[in-house]
Amino acid sequence: MRERTGCCANAMVVTADAHVAEDVVQSVLERAYPRWASDRRDGTSDAYVRRMVLNEFISLRRRIGRVFVVERVPEAPGLPDPADSHADRAALIAELRRLPNRQRAAVALRYWDDLTDAQIAEQLGCREVTVRGYIRRGLRTLRLGFDGADAPATAIPGVENR
Repeated sequence: MRERTGCCANAMVVTADAHVAEDVVQSVLERAYPRWASDRRDGTSDAYVRRMVLNEFISLRRRIGRVFVVERVPEAPGLPDPADSHADRAALIAELRRLPNRQRAAVALRYWDDLTDAQIAEQLGCREVTVRGYIRRGLRTLRLGFDGADAPATAIPGVENR
């Protein structure tokens, strides 16, 4: 596990881009895995993987071509501020934390894991009617917590106001 964590961190530093780092690590681990046990018994696996990451990144840059540096990246018009969605998410999580454990679990299982009442009842060890009550009360509490006007736009996706 240490090698993989080091590999990921190293790729992040070398590439300075999370998406490129993921691609580089994926390629490196695909090539290193079949030979891992036989090739690196002498304890040099960290250096070996670091070198593979560097080589893969250099190779990737050659394949992609030249990168053109511009003075200023143009702003995309009409895009919402990502800070708003982070604030909405933080507000939703804070409200979810206020719910009792079983209500929170029922709401999360319904809207995050997309489970049916029967599946949630099985997970929680209760009846389906109890699950529906947990969800109804949980959603009501969440709606009251947001006060209507201050509610984030994405507070409870896919749930109509009742």
